Amino acid sequence: MNFIRQPNTTISRTLYETDIALFRTLSGNGNLEKALFADNRQLVMLAIGILNRTFNLEEFLVAVVAQKWKFYRKVKIGETLSVAYQILDNKTFGNKRYKYDIKIDLIVEENIVGAGIWGIMLNSKL
Repeated sequence: MNFIRQPNTTISRTLYETDIALFRTLSGNGNLEKALFADNRQLVMLAIGILNRTFNLEEFLVAVVAQKWKFYRKVKIGETLSVAYQILDNKTFGNKRYKYDIKIDLIVEENIVGAGIWGIMLNSKL
């Protein structure tokens, strides 16, 4: 099984003004004032999107069972977010259900701007 696709280069995502405006509209915070920084929830979504380019989540994800995040500074429009991750733990539940805790560091310009533990349940072992 080729569950984890190792990319040839670091996967990253630059944050644009349109990203922030769209997120604010979708989250019900469609304040028309121009925002200069991303919402922390948006950073989590971007990080998971980046991980999805590494993990084949569509085929194997059963559920997200836990999340715990800490943020150290805001991320501005124009900054590029990348993700470093480490698989910490796994447990087997019943018939073909596996829980993994993944430590995620959100990185901008080689500085960790946020970190979290993402608990996911998969229908296959890593």
